[in-house]
Amino acid sequence: MQSEWFSRIKGIGIDEVSNENMTIYFIKEEELNEAKKDLSKKIQWPENWLIIGFDDETDDVIFINEESGEVCTAYEFERKWEVVTLYSSLNEFLAAYGY
Repeated sequence: MQSEWFSRIKGIGIDEVSNENMTIYFIKEEELNEAKKDLSKKIQWPENWLIIGFDDETDDVIFINEESGEVCTAYEFERKWEVVTLYSSLNEFLAAYGY
């Protein structure tokens, strides 16, 4: 999933998406391990959650749940990750932003 995602974004030629609800800045593949380390400082980051970016306003992480294919966001609450599903699939996510 990781190489597929980063290849797809590179092929489209975008580093952010925006609509009336949020702006998401994508991370580069070479920044992925550092982002995982930073997020795991407080709470362990699950290996099956592929980080793809961050919400511009809240700085909440945006990720793909590799088990379900859902695009989600998560924030820390009482020493655990609270997950909110944003889109049911990667295709739905990209289509919502016109790609």
